[in-house]
Amino acid sequence: MKQTIVVIEDDQDLCTLLAYNLSRAGYDVQTLHRLQGAPELIQASAPSLIILDVMLPDGDGFDFCRRLQRDPLLGGIPIFFLTARTQEIDRVLGLEIGGDDYITKPFSPRELIARVKARLRRSDEPAEKPLEAGGLKIDPSSRRASLDGKPLDLTETEFSILLFFCSHPDRAYTREQLLKQIWGDNHHVTPRNVDVHIRRLRKRLEIEPSSPKWIQTLRGHGYRFEVPS
Repeated sequence: MKQTIVVIEDDQDLCTLLAYNLSRAGYDVQTLHRLQGAPELIQASAPSLIILDVMLPDGDGFDFCRRLQRDPLLGGIPIFFLTARTQEIDRVLGLEIGGDDYITKPFSPRELIARVKARLRRSDEPAEKPLEAGGLKIDPSSRRASLDGKPLDLTETEFSILLFFCSHPDRAYTREQLLKQIWGDNHHVTPRNVDVHIRRLRKRLEIEPSSPKWIQTLRGHGYRFEVPS
């Protein structure tokens, strides 16, 4: 069965180009030119990924992403932001609110397809056994995690990072190593992306994110995952 991708982009020519290239790559593509009707389309089509323009005629893509993240049915769908905003502050904001990637215009359709395939390939990897440590439970097959019995509201990327850390406790990793493990060969993701997602993950895990117990910062090196005693 084909995987479905929803594209929300107000530039009709660009939307047509995206739909053409994604269809040629083997995906079923659903398109919209505005946010009106988007939640209903997403719920009905159950997409594997959403490509979302940031500046739309009837709303802001960042705000829409926040709404999706709060929805228990739709919050786990990976989101690629597509935008003309090139400043770092916009890129960081997009990642902080739950975006899995941030693609600036103009862009190469071939590169976009490669990044989509890489992201969806990670989702299709064989399920691993559930993990449990110090009150933290992770179920790779359902992509769910909980801490002390309380569900953790994680994005796909945050879940992937937590799963990797929990599978490799007490080992130090540089930002570059984490980039390779989580994002693969996506050369447009930078060490800054790692820091952004670690900060978000700490807000979910830690009682005091400024004094983390689970994810330790190793100055001049990277990060290490520890199970609090």
